[in-house]
This record gives sequence, structure tokens and C-alpha cells, in this order.
Amino acid sequence: MGFLNVEVEGDCLSVIRNLKENRGEQSVIGAYIHNIRASCVIFQNCVFHHVQKHINGDAHALAIEVLKRNEATYLVGDVPTLRTQCC
Repeated sequence: MGFLNVEVEGDCLSVIRNLKENRGEQSVIGAYIHNIRASCVIFQNCVFHHVQKHINGDAHALAIEVLKRNEATYLVGDVPTLRTQCC
């Protein structure tokens, strides 16, 4: 079971703008832009959307939990239950 289309949401406006405009690889965030684009080549369609930070709360809480555990975690098929709530 594979996905053909993906929508990526992020709360960092400069990253989303660079991804939408297909530029930014010479900027400070260039490595991130490059990695995101490289990950998108496996999909037929990859769309980027900016969302406000409070809307992106679940992703933020998950990132905080991964940082606390000091792990490089890739989720496949499930999201772990978080022990703590983010602010």
C-alpha cells in the first residue's frame, strides 16, 4: 500500500515558501529544503501548506517527545501514545 499524493504541512513559513517556489537551497535552511524535496520524489504529487503553530500542535508534541528520548524515530503505520502534553 503506497501513497501517490502527499500534503506536507509546516509552521515555518520560510521553509514552506522555499519549497513552493522551488528555491532556497543556497540559504541557511538549504539542507532541509534539499532533504524534503528528495523525499518527495517517490510521490506523484507533493503539495506544501503553511499552518499556524497552534494548528500544528500534534506534530510539535511528537517532535518534543522524540527530542526528549534522544531518538531518531520514523513512524510507520502508527503514532505512539505520548506520556506528556505539550504546553
